[in-house]
Amino acid sequence: MSDKYFDGSVETQYLDPVSYVPNGRCAFELDGDKMAYLSNMRLLDIGVVAGAQTNYSKGLGAMALIKNIRLMDARTELSSLRNPAQYLFFKNANRSNAINKSNDSYLKRNALGLEIQATDGRLAHIYASGPADTTEQTTNKGYLDLREVFPILNVLQVLPTQIFRNLRIEIEFDANILNQILVDNSIAITTLRPVLAVDHINNAVLVNQEINSLMKSGVVWDEILHDNWTIPAVDTTVEPYLTNPAFTSIQNASNQSLAYKGKYVERLLICKQLQNKALAITGGNAVSGFGGVASSYAVLNQTTQYRSNGKNIIPGFNGVNRPNERLGILSDEWGSVNGFIGSNLYKWSRADESLADPNEAGQMSWDCVRLGQRVADLQVQIQRTNQRDTDALAPTNTALNINAYAECKKAMAVMSDGYNIVFA
Repeated sequence: MSDKYFDGSVETQYLDPVSYVPNGRCAFELDGDKMAYLSNMRLLDIGVVAGAQTNYSKGLGAMALIKNIRLMDARTELSSLRNPAQYLFFKNANRSNAINKSNDSYLKRNALGLEIQATDGRLAHIYASGPADTTEQTTNKGYLDLREVFPILNVLQVLPTQIFRNLRIEIEFDANILNQILVDNSIAITTLRPVLAVDHINNAVLVNQEINSLMKSGVVWDEILHDNWTIPAVDTTVEPYLTNPAFTSIQNASNQSLAYKGKYVERLLICKQLQNKALAITGGNAVSGFGGVASSYAVLNQTTQYRSNGKNIIPGFNGVNRPNERLGILSDEWGSVNGFIGSNLYKWSRADESLADPNEAGQMSWDCVRLGQRVADLQVQIQRTNQRDTDALAPTNTALNINAYAECKKAMAVMSDGYNIVFA
């Protein structure tokens, strides 16, 4: 598509929201009188005015403000991402250390991308990515390529308005400070009015070529669908844990997911979130590490098995039962993960001497599997060991919200009188 920029066929337009409620929601509408829009839509000026200068979420940056986001054509939902915090944290980490350190941390205002400190040899995000500030003029703002949250835009290079007549982007903000938007959990915030950058095409020949291509072959993509369930807490302040610190028990938690029933699922990502996110607050108001909202917490002796259509996906009864095995599968399926030694380990003993912020250890423990099949029945079985733990934050015993994000095949067929979208 790059040739279109050189021949003058493409113009860039900056759109203000047609509606905006601070700390609530906003919506953008794309003019139907343009021939077509390119899919490289960008959301700009994501951020807040804060009561005091404070860094954004270390794992999410300014993206912590996105609670739900949808791409619509009139009343038809083309693509969406709901409850995106854990998924966006993983995708932020799904880059090389160099890219995060030099690029994405500044675009998104997160603290990913580490270097070895010369003073003590510990790992740290050295250069400030840009904090939220007390005025709209001085506060730092984030940038989001909407192809990261709308997978359809990765397969639709052009959106002709002859087909998509009423394009609209809707964003719901999460401005609840208790959801750890900033690294200080007490500072009041007010969202900024974002801006949408879009490129539109003025060449009728090129647009008609894209329309004919869509009518001939349609498109297929992997939509991200969210599901969640809970692993209940285990009280280790009672007998026999109380008088026998060495006592352990095994907790098995199995969930049958109905969200993906009848759908063709490619990859499935599992994130383990604290149900009580206040446990991730230390020193009064400081968010511990990457926080209780975005992090996926390591637990003791975790095993994970997936059963689809009555069969185990991972060979063996216990499935994945070692942290580095879990990390290896994650890297095989998703590529680079910007973690570090101890990022996926429960109670890593050398966190204090290896990390500038030892609280970050054990907060990047993701699970994944490739199903590659239509799902009639999907069960996810997670096992953990419970033991006496006197720390306030004890993810191996506390209640966890399990957030699952699955790539579900979706298809669009384009006809002369419209289009039809179905799960493939």
